[in-house]
Amino acid sequence: MVLDRGSLKRESKVLLKTAQVSPYLFTLVLLAIMFVINGISDYVQMDDEFAYVYSLRFDMDLSFLALHRAFPAFAVWFVTIVCTLLGVVLTVGASLYHLGIRRGEEMPFVTLFDGFAFVGKIILTIRDFPGGALLDAQGALGIVAAYRYRFAMLNLCENPEIGVMEALNMSKAQTLGFKWQLFVLDLSFIGAVTKRQMIGFVPMNVE
Repeated sequence: MVLDRGSLKRESKVLLKTAQVSPYLFTLVLLAIMFVINGISDYVQMDDEFAYVYSLRFDMDLSFLALHRAFPAFAVWFVTIVCTLLGVVLTVGASLYHLGIRRGEEMPFVTLFDGFAFVGKIILTIRDFPGGALLDAQGALGIVAAYRYRFAMLNLCENPEIGVMEALNMSKAQTLGFKWQLFVLDLSFIGAVTKRQMIGFVPMNVE
């Protein structure tokens, strides 16, 4: 079976137009919250070198960000971990929003925080997810593993009552024979985003 990428994209666009809460506004809220979370994480890690890199990135003097006294290593570690987990849970909330739209449900802005209802399983899924370790150790094999377990978190979103290993195994079965097609599908969005940016449009958030 071959995925019809064109049909999938058209279907997604039609579904998103039925959303009562605009996907653009929903994504904007998500990005704003993520900006704050990442800013907090960066601030506690900030030193002169970090501030210099930031200054180059934003083309302005941000050295004042490093004027605070260095935070204890444990505090930096704790805040970084918490901010990372918050980002993952909010991303899960975005997945819940899109899945709800697909079912024809009204998905308000607070859906963004619905991942906290099963945050324990989200953390366990991250811990048990094999792709990250393989990616660091074996390159291409890690990419294959990442696509093998691509739908694990989505399976939890659809069925929060199932176990973590069950979600991982379901994803393994769902992606069997489709990994390359999923990879090509992801690549196809790069061209779409580039085209929209060239003509001045904001890229549409498509699940």
